[in-house]
Amino acid sequence: MIAVNLFMRWLHIFSVIAAVGATVFLRLVLIPALAEIKDDARAQLMKSLAGRLRKLIHGAIGGILLSGLYNTHLLWKSSVAPYGTVYAVKVVLAVVVFLIAIFLTSSRPKWAPFQANRKKWLGVNLALAIIIVALSAVLRALHP
Repeated sequence: MIAVNLFMRWLHIFSVIAAVGATVFLRLVLIPALAEIKDDARAQLMKSLAGRLRKLIHGAIGGILLSGLYNTHLLWKSSVAPYGTVYAVKVVLAVVVFLIAIFLTSSRPKWAPFQANRKKWLGVNLALAIIIVALSAVLRALHP
């Protein structure tokens, strides 16, 4: 059982690192660099990255959900107030982050207008991710 608990903790942390790391890279490195590249080269690069990025983000979201549910099951009964409230805020913010990430990586044309503001939405996701990580630290402190 200890091995499963450790694996789930690792999966959660690794998945968050992958998702947040991708967001940091895209928002602070790639998007500014793309502004200096011609439109046709930019479009080709983004097309080339899209499939890989989609797999990374969707896999990270799956890892976060699976391990998060497992870890919640382990910690819920032994947590202290206001664990439930902080947890609920964290989950709602995480759902928003997941939706934005899914919309940004979607290949469906209906999300193209949303993706046209990629810089803005990556910034929103990065800010929310920072808040979620801070809330996670609060939750960890509330668990004996």
